[in-house]
Amino acid sequence: MQTLILGFVVGLLVALALALLRQERGQGDLVLRVEPLETPADITVHVDGAVAKPGLYTLPTGSRLADALDRAGLLPSADTSRLPLAERLRDGQSIVVPERPSQVTEGTTATAPAEPGSTLIDINAASADELETLPGIGPALAERIVAYRTEHGPFRSVDELAQVRGISPRMVDELRDLVTVGGVP
Repeated sequence: MQTLILGFVVGLLVALALALLRQERGQGDLVLRVEPLETPADITVHVDGAVAKPGLYTLPTGSRLADALDRAGLLPSADTSRLPLAERLRDGQSIVVPERPSQVTEGTTATAPAEPGSTLIDINAASADELETLPGIGPALAERIVAYRTEHGPFRSVDELAQVRGISPRMVDELRDLVTVGGVP
């Protein structure tokens, strides 16, 4: 008998709770506020290499690589053929404009490509897709090279590739005749 009464009371309480929930749902409006993310009005990028005025440039958010190069002014020796000119810039990004491989400045020597007709890949300007064309460089390693370059600035020598996680000194030796470090004094 007590079990029956207890079951009846519990059932009554559950029914009462459900009725109250239904009534509350019908009253009042649910207000959802969406606040826009703060986006900086301007970004600052560093432009170096084969440009007339290397340095820091402040540009509107959403600017493209071509906008930064217009501000810095390209030298006649600049090679923009492998630069993603339509790429949107990010705050703090570093851009190094390479010189054309045929341009040899005083005090430097030209490095012959490993195979006739091949072009050296500038590890300071190449996109991840271009880096993937190198032997032993897959998508993940190409992204790590780009990330290292973005974080630490341009590579000063091919040997510095060994600082990228996943690239051994042996791999650097295999890549030495296939890559260059353009835009570094």
